[in-house]
Amino acid sequence: MISSCNKKTSEIRYYPYEEFSIDNSVEVIGLDSTKLNFREITNKLKHHYNNNTHMIVQFDNGKITKRIFPHVYGNGYFKMKNILKIKSDSILIDDGYPISELKKILKRHYTNKGEIPYYSDNPYQASVEITIDTSKTGKDLEHILKKVTRTFDEIKTEIPDTIKLHILFSYFRQTPPPPPPPKNE
Repeated sequence: MISSCNKKTSEIRYYPYEEFSIDNSVEVIGLDSTKLNFREITNKLKHHYNNNTHMIVQFDNGKITKRIFPHVYGNGYFKMKNILKIKSDSILIDDGYPISELKKILKRHYTNKGEIPYYSDNPYQASVEITIDTSKTGKDLEHILKKVTRTFDEIKTEIPDTIKLHILFSYFRQTPPPPPPPKNE
């Protein structure tokens, strides 16, 4: 990471873990400088999962450097109802919400405790799926991650539970479902 004298970070935040040691077995992708698009970043993440290695995406948010240890589907770790699905401009739950409602919906997701069936069972299992257009850049991904992490940080100070922000990357929501089979009459 290149830093100038007048833009030094004063804090590093890790999501979901408090600290994650970065060594030669961990690939760090700086979202503000990568040439990879969202599909390439997600595929690279899947490659790391398949090879039992790790990848972190990193970006600066003011004086805070944020490091996210993202996940992908396939390891059976996440139940669908515990995942809040977010696209660039909307939240895909209930009948859908604009991204401007993120704080209200994310807080409901983390504090639900199984009351509403399609929100998370409890704050420890809650996670967020990020889906953006596959051709979008690392900067576009950084933009949505800034919104999500800032909102999560606000909520974390407001609720008594110890919560962690688990983030999944997926571009499969962009693939339209196949047409229904023809009716046999």
